[in-house]
Amino acid sequence: MDEKVRVQKAEEKALERLDYILDHYSSSDFVEIVGCVGGDTVAYRIYNDGRMYEG
Repeated sequence: MDEKVRVQKAEEKALERLDYILDHYSSSDFVEIVGCVGGDTVAYRIYNDGRMYEG
């Protein structure tokens, strides 16, 4: 999968829980999305297989 598409899909999934995205970090196994929800800053790791974890 193209890197740009992979990041875009991860951002779409994270936005289901976030108010907005501040930054993202991409590795070979996951995309980490940093954003805000309710005034708090949170990070989600979305793995290539679709699993999502808050970190």
